[in-house]
Amino acid sequence: MSTMTQKTPMPRKGQRSSEESRAAILQATREEMTENGWRKFSVDKVSRKAKASKQTIYRWWPAIGNMCVEAALDLVADASKLGRDPAERIAALIQPIEDATRQGSGHAVLRVAMIAASDDPAAGETWRAWMKDNIRAPLRLILAEIAAKKIVRRDFDLDDALDRLTGQIWSRAMIMRAPLPENFSHTQARLLLKALAP
Repeated sequence: MSTMTQKTPMPRKGQRSSEESRAAILQATREEMTENGWRKFSVDKVSRKAKASKQTIYRWWPAIGNMCVEAALDLVADASKLGRDPAERIAALIQPIEDATRQGSGHAVLRVAMIAASDDPAAGETWRAWMKDNIRAPLRLILAEIAAKKIVRRDFDLDDALDRLTGQIWSRAMIMRAPLPENFSHTQARLLLKALAP
């Protein structure tokens, strides 16, 4: 009795994988964000540029604001883990955003994502969740650890510390419409430690 192994069907010629299609949609989204911003954003144009159906786009992103936020955050690398120096560790939390603003039109894409996040509740929730996981929670751990070593005061206000660390990012992107300057992250980290000194 012979057994037949079932083969996984190969994609037809010209058919793209889900990952390729998703990447193409996010790239087309970034282009549309740069060209037309959030308030004139066109899903039709994204669909044409990415060669993907609108049905696929809406299936993956029922809230288009979320697609814009994901497209922007896709430019932001994971933060690197650095040694023991408090300033280096804090700077590493926002260095990926600094780098993303200097990557092509990254500063424009991040600006549009912030506008989408302020207009669209689902996009705002996605943005806040990313901030909490990637900046706020790690910052709290770093500050608590160095407060125990008396590098910063124990009664630090985490929300104030977060605003001090990231506030200029949003101001620069939204108002100045420009990339962040070189060494921005290290400067902000040093200023934060100075402000929280015991």
